[in-house]
Amino acid sequence: MPSEGDGRAGRARPSELRSGDAMTNRAGAGMRYERTARSGRLRGSVVVPRLLARGVLVGAMGLALATAGCVSMPEARTGKAAPAWSPASEDATKAFLKRHDEISNKARLTRNPDLARAVESGPLLRASSAAFLIARRLDPKNKKPAKPLTHDDPQVYLPKFDNYPVWFVAVSQVAQEGRTAVDLVARSSAGSPWKKAQSVELDEDAQLPALAMRDGAAIDVSANPGDTLVRPPAKVAIAYAVLLQDGPTAPQAKVFLPSPDTQRAHQAAQQNARSKAFSYSQSFDVTSMRALATKDGGALVLFTMAETERLAMRDAATLQFRKEDAVAAYTGLDKGTAFLRTTWVWQVAAVVPATGQGDGKVRLLGVTRSLAEANMK
Repeated sequence: MPSEGDGRAGRARPSELRSGDAMTNRAGAGMRYERTARSGRLRGSVVVPRLLARGVLVGAMGLALATAGCVSMPEARTGKAAPAWSPASEDATKAFLKRHDEISNKARLTRNPDLARAVESGPLLRASSAAFLIARRLDPKNKKPAKPLTHDDPQVYLPKFDNYPVWFVAVSQVAQEGRTAVDLVARSSAGSPWKKAQSVELDEDAQLPALAMRDGAAIDVSANPGDTLVRPPAKVAIAYAVLLQDGPTAPQAKVFLPSPDTQRAHQAAQQNARSKAFSYSQSFDVTSMRALATKDGGALVLFTMAETERLAMRDAATLQFRKEDAVAAYTGLDKGTAFLRTTWVWQVAAVVPATGQGDGKVRLLGVTRSLAEANMK
């Protein structure tokens, strides 16, 4: 079964990428392209991140929820009902989190994706690998190495399971950033290691609700059909992908509380779409989703998306980048005359209220958008 894997969105500003920075930004920023007044060429600019390594396809939700290819426990293979079980002790989960910090910091220092692969998977690994490539090209001698990051005072929320894959959520404080991080850690089979698949730093003003516990375990509501929630967790992820793709007038806008991140992402996409110098399109694919019950009857939903942007030049236009821009560093090119295609990883944390609770709106707690791949000609 597949693993789950700051600049802010809006008018992207040219900005230098320091060694040790990731092509990661707070929700939705990315590409905005414009024709320069003097040269008549197109200039691309990218919001460059602070941290290193950190059409909507509805059917893709099956990747997150289906059990095909997953390993059953021995009890299930005997025909007897497999009892719910806890796949790790609290000490074991915290030991992994400590090990992740140690290996991740070494990977960031050496810009080595093979090291990161030992403790990361899915969207998080894609973002880390892209960031390492960018850092190596911008600072080949590693004169400004990445600073270590630590996740302090981790609180672990581990549900009970009756088969694989298994997973848990960790909430910790990133002291160096003064932010709260929510991480998803998954294990696909009994013989595979734990790996961090998703990591979201919450907005500074975000309030993470208390998570519910039953018999000492967190409560997995990923498959909740929506009978107790204003919207099923799976449909929340799909609704947000549709909202980003279809714009602020999409019916899905009423599902969510207004968010500056969403608004800025819409503004950037709309401006690109209006350009006469190139054609522009984007699409979103929901790639994973997990949800835990909150004490107030709602749910904390963690989901990821893959966004693809496609840009094709018209009338011999040229897309010009500064050499220090992340897309230029990733592709090894500072201009494009034919096309640009980028793939971005979105990692989202949101709260879904219980039916009849409050205003009934889904609230985004934190969104991270990271470059995963770029191809330009």
